[in-house]
Amino acid sequence: MPYLSQGQRSSVVFMFPGQGCQFYQMGRELYQNNPVFHRWMNELDTLIRAELDQSVIAEIYHDNNARSKTFDDICLSHPAIFMIEYALGKTLIEQQITPDYLLGTSLGELVAAALADALSLSDAIRFVVRQGQLFRRRQSPATEGAMLAILSEESLYQQTPLLRDYCDIAAYNANSLIVIAGQSTRIADAERHLSSRDIVFQRLPVNQAFHSHHIDFLKPEVEALASQLSLRQAQIPVISCHNTETLDQLTTDHFWQTIRQPIRFSQTLARIEHEAIKRGESLIYLDLGPSGTLANLIKQNIRNRKLPQILPVLSPFGRDLERFDEVLALGRELQPLPARVTAAVQETPQQVQQPVQPPVQQVQQPIRLAKHPLMQPATGPKRVYVFPGQGSQRIGMGAELFEQFPDHLAKADKILGYSLKTLCLEDPDQLLSNTQYTQPALYAVSALAFLSKQQQDPRKPDLLAGHSLGEYCALFAAGAFSFETGLKLVKKRGELMARATGGSMAAVIGRAPDEINSLLSQHGLDALDIANYNSLSQVVLAGPIEALSQARELLEELEITVIPLTVSAPFHSRYMQSAMEEFGEYLRQFSYSPLHTPVISNIHAAPYQDDDLIDNLTQQICGSVRWLDTVQYLIRQGEFEFEELGPGDVLSKLVNSIRNA
Repeated sequence: MPYLSQGQRSSVVFMFPGQGCQFYQMGRELYQNNPVFHRWMNELDTLIRAELDQSVIAEIYHDNNARSKTFDDICLSHPAIFMIEYALGKTLIEQQITPDYLLGTSLGELVAAALADALSLSDAIRFVVRQGQLFRRRQSPATEGAMLAILSEESLYQQTPLLRDYCDIAAYNANSLIVIAGQSTRIADAERHLSSRDIVFQRLPVNQAFHSHHIDFLKPEVEALASQLSLRQAQIPVISCHNTETLDQLTTDHFWQTIRQPIRFSQTLARIEHEAIKRGESLIYLDLGPSGTLANLIKQNIRNRKLPQILPVLSPFGRDLERFDEVLALGRELQPLPARVTAAVQETPQQVQQPVQPPVQQVQQPIRLAKHPLMQPATGPKRVYVFPGQGSQRIGMGAELFEQFPDHLAKADKILGYSLKTLCLEDPDQLLSNTQYTQPALYAVSALAFLSKQQQDPRKPDLLAGHSLGEYCALFAAGAFSFETGLKLVKKRGELMARATGGSMAAVIGRAPDEINSLLSQHGLDALDIANYNSLSQVVLAGPIEALSQARELLEELEITVIPLTVSAPFHSRYMQSAMEEFGEYLRQFSYSPLHTPVISNIHAAPYQDDDLIDNLTQQICGSVRWLDTVQYLIRQGEFEFEELGPGDVLSKLVNSIRNA
């Protein structure tokens, strides 16, 4: 029944996403602290264990399964997503937050149907378990698929034969956000093509090409499973994102179509918003998925007016109890409309297509809620941590951190073979400025600064970035590798770069990068590379000493400031090729975890893709540090606040100079 919220008639929509939103440890904080959610999760686990002969709770909350570990075993992830979303729905209903509509995408439509009592819970569980088992049983190298979210309009798909001829559009999430599905090899080809065009994309954690013709071979078996369902009239209207309709009665064919047809989230949202406006009503969206993806998609779609109330209940970034309390606070504010008013608004929305406005440039990043007095959606800035590179080191750095993290210090000493504390605090042999020692020292201090920050403020950042060496600290903070592995990598990197000779570097201050490039080209100084694009008025040149001297003479005649740097080699230039090749081989000796927080790459100034980590770090040895482009990328994502973790404030000054330009 509609409510009165902040003086306006409102309806509550529970939203349930499907595959791709899952991660290990999802909902654990709520499971450990909320007795109602705990009870429902245990009841569901008991029912699923009878079908699966395995505890899903034991799997998703196992201490060895980190949040960053890929959770793509569909036999487990399918029931796990159902459990989390159904348990959240039941928990909120018991807290007197009753939905007026249930909106599902893909697997989420089954959750919506079960909560609407359109089928029994036992039928729903049997179906979701057997469907997951079917998908895994029929998976083979020939049928293995993948899905890719692309920050682009549909026209890109239509105009690109590599996409159009081999992949299907699996989801229309917003005007400039589509998802494609296809065979794994074709998706890999698509990733390479998109990378070459600097188009942002994100691989989803699935091994099937859902919502495409590539799963048509599964149709007879899925329909056979669905034919065993006993369907009845839904007690709460179900909004389907595969046909954009609001349904009171489902058919068995519906459950095949939910995984075969493309997800039309953008069109569905436009329709229900249009109908709500006609009724003089606002919609309150509660995202009951583990990652808050649908909440964020609403924000990307609705650009032409004030956002409705949008609340994700869970997030990969934690704070689940705080988020849940905010939802409960909303529930306490809702006032049921009088019966005579309610009776006048019990119509079912009709199917109307309504165009939506272009989204903000962001791929499925969860909305971050702020404390609020009236439960308005979060509009605060994104949290960004940045990590400095060489040049920020100084004697005395890390003093308090070494006291705070003695175990990490001991591990560092063992890996390095010398006392990190003595090097940083005393530097008796004057080695701290030697890149072989600078790199591991600066990495260790900045990484410990991040750990200290997490103890003070456990909220996860929205984005991470590092300048050159600092990128390793950003990757550590994003969960790509352990503190020890990162230290081993930068130790080797420092050793290889210290062996390089035959050139140097110089900072050029006061002119735009394009102007410096043009001057170098006009005067035949092609032997020099721009190693760092630091700001709108600062670059760093690298190359042979003779060429640097010629450039300095030329630029100073034009009253351009040139500052030679005290380095032993032309880092981030073509002259580091030998070190790059050897370091690439070393990188392949380690395994890496998927990133749980986006990291902006130095060489692309775009978010890392998990599969590109080795290539990115290899190319970074010779590639330019595009810090200017990195900050401009952050600016395009919207308002952000940043903190520099590590010694000094070099990056803080650069970021502020770019933002204020």
